[in-house]
Amino acid sequence: MIKVDRTKVSKPLALDKKVKGKTETEKAIEYYTNPAFDGETNFKFKVYSDPEVKETLIKLFKGKCAYCESTFLHVYSGDVEHFRPKGEIEEADPDKKPGYYWLAADWDNLLLSCRNCNQKLSHSMYGIGTKKTMGKMNQFPLSDVTKYVRKHDNVNGIADEEPYRLLLNPCIDNPEDHLEYGEEGVIRPKKDEDGNESIMAKKSIDVYVLQRMYLVQSREKKLIEIQAQIQRVKEATENYNDTIGSPDTTKKFYFERILKREMERLKKFLNPEEEYVGMARQVVGEFLRLNFGITI
Repeated sequence: MIKVDRTKVSKPLALDKKVKGKTETEKAIEYYTNPAFDGETNFKFKVYSDPEVKETLIKLFKGKCAYCESTFLHVYSGDVEHFRPKGEIEEADPDKKPGYYWLAADWDNLLLSCRNCNQKLSHSMYGIGTKKTMGKMNQFPLSDVTKYVRKHDNVNGIADEEPYRLLLNPCIDNPEDHLEYGEEGVIRPKKDEDGNESIMAKKSIDVYVLQRMYLVQSREKKLIEIQAQIQRVKEATENYNDTIGSPDTTKKFYFERILKREMERLKKFLNPEEEYVGMARQVVGEFLRLNFGITI
């Protein structure tokens, strides 16, 4: 997961579309505040499903899942994911419904997700023998369950519950401050100076199923590619260094070109369009810092 700047794209006009003089958000507010609301039947949200919304999210997230950074459009059209769930809140007690109904068409609440991060599916998990049914869906954990904002007209809006939010939002937080990657493509919470794991990272890894086996294997494949390219850069550096002070300028120029080429190939792993840039930034960044004094 990496930080994504939502201001890089314009808000879809479809989200503010009015039907019979009212936006969908206004209609949803009327529905849930009506004394006749039975506490069970959900409002039928449609605006977020407008093709313009998904197209804009695909552009914003470079065709990758906002959570796991996998590309998937070649096999699945993707989910328009509500960071704060619109229909119900799984952790809320006793009343799970309604969810954040007033944010169903809120641009800041919408992300692009693959089905494996968003939907409840059976997954083989890294380091666990049995399968588990996991996926975000309506989960939105807070560190204090009494702090949920359940109404659209709360004076401070959702700001009142933000200090208690446990899920990382790539458009608000910098996930790289919370997540790190180990061998075999394993993702894990970062620790602070006192050795305490990031609680937000721990909860996000669980809710977004970021330790599912096939995802770990995919990250490992990318890690192997990165490590192989690092080795090429090391070899190119050694060859170039051997020519320093040599009167053979042709040989020096030749190895300098090779080094530049291999370095550019290494830096391509850091392009936002690439998968698992969060992991690449950690691995490549550490290599460049230690060997070239370059900070990315």
